[in-house]
Amino acid sequence: MFLHHRFHGLGPAFYSEERIKPLNEQRLVEINEPLAQFLNVDFKDPTTLDTLSGELDIPKCLSMVYAGHQFGGFSPKLGDGRGVLLGELETQNGDFYDLHIKGAGLTPFSRMGDGRAVLRSSIREYLVSEYMHALGIPSSRALALYDSTQAIYRERPEPGAMLARVAKTHIRFGHFEYFYYSGKTDELDALMQYCLEHHFPHCLDEELPILSMFQDIVLRTANMIAHWQAVGFQHGVMNTDNFSILGETIDYGPYGFMEEYDPSWVCNHSDHEGRYAFGRQPSVGLWNLNCLARSFSNYFTRDQLVDSLKQYETRLEMHFSRLMTDKMGLSKGALTEELLKEWLAIITKEGLDYTSAFRLLSTVSKASPATLLDEVVDRSAASEFLDHYWSQRDDGRDQNEVSASMLKANPKFVLRNYLAHETIESAEQGNYLPFRKLLNVLSKPFDEHEECKELAMPSPEWGKRLEVSCSS
Repeated sequence: MFLHHRFHGLGPAFYSEERIKPLNEQRLVEINEPLAQFLNVDFKDPTTLDTLSGELDIPKCLSMVYAGHQFGGFSPKLGDGRGVLLGELETQNGDFYDLHIKGAGLTPFSRMGDGRAVLRSSIREYLVSEYMHALGIPSSRALALYDSTQAIYRERPEPGAMLARVAKTHIRFGHFEYFYYSGKTDELDALMQYCLEHHFPHCLDEELPILSMFQDIVLRTANMIAHWQAVGFQHGVMNTDNFSILGETIDYGPYGFMEEYDPSWVCNHSDHEGRYAFGRQPSVGLWNLNCLARSFSNYFTRDQLVDSLKQYETRLEMHFSRLMTDKMGLSKGALTEELLKEWLAIITKEGLDYTSAFRLLSTVSKASPATLLDEVVDRSAASEFLDHYWSQRDDGRDQNEVSASMLKANPKFVLRNYLAHETIESAEQGNYLPFRKLLNVLSKPFDEHEECKELAMPSPEWGKRLEVSCSS
């Protein structure tokens, strides 16, 4: 496994050189074979196994330093408190991916932490990153999972684990904030140039390359959050140090997928004020971009920054509308705000599961409205919606083809907290079969998987009450 070390070339102001500290009796329990093939990673090669486990001490491994706005307050120095960047893998088409180990042990940025990850959080991240990828949402991805006999203390003793993950970059908004607020202008210049050369080369030919890069970050962030809102995903900790410059979803912690539609829903029980509630995610994305804009303020005028930020809302609304148009099987321009509000009002009033309701709508035909009507109490309101809906959808297209297209836009399966919970309980007892079964359907969530149809069922009442915290 050959690793590039481009970020290492920026110099020690950007990181601390580290190595993986292996866990006690750690075991490799899961390999993402399709991803390994894509990245040309050979797990049959002993050096690959020794590199990922930390048994082989390779040079130029590092933990990044960055800052961040956390729940609205600025933390001037954060960094990879439990992560090690081993280097970058190059694919056959010349793309680069960071290879990162989460739970690798203490670093200078661990603060009061232990630098470790627990099996619970590692399984949750493995499952969700592969699910998001399958949904077509840019995301970090899981390459391999290690468990161990080492006890890690959170709310209780839990088995320690390490997750090998990849992303196109681990550079965050907080990287720029760190160098801007610490007055390190030379390093900020170097970071700007590095990002332009390696992540935004198409901006180099523009009249103002850095401004063009910032505008690209704005649009990518808008696209990402539009995706989140469309599928009902809530990140839980939308701090600026958890936002990728490439619009990839990273740093999964107390995330969740909405079950009953509720814009005020908060998945992270540590978020007491609801700062990162589902309905607030679009505005938080813009707030974070404003923080990033301050770090870019030495490079162009305030008016240029403001004009760039104005593109965010337009792009987010446009992309969200496009995604919801596909989910509802409408032709371009047919989706109105009124129609969407009608549908969401029915989902809310009837207590329908968000994911299942859209899947159900995919199977409704004009000739047999009972597919939907039999699932609701207020049949009159649902019939009124369907009349409005068909007036928009029935535009001469083959409706069987429309339904087939909707089934490709509306997943049958979603990663519910109770499913992750049950999977984790089994894995902690050494049984990974439920994990692999769930991973299989989440990797192909639009397929029927009749043999696993119970995994598509809405959560039982106890499952809806599960809480997830940052310690996850």
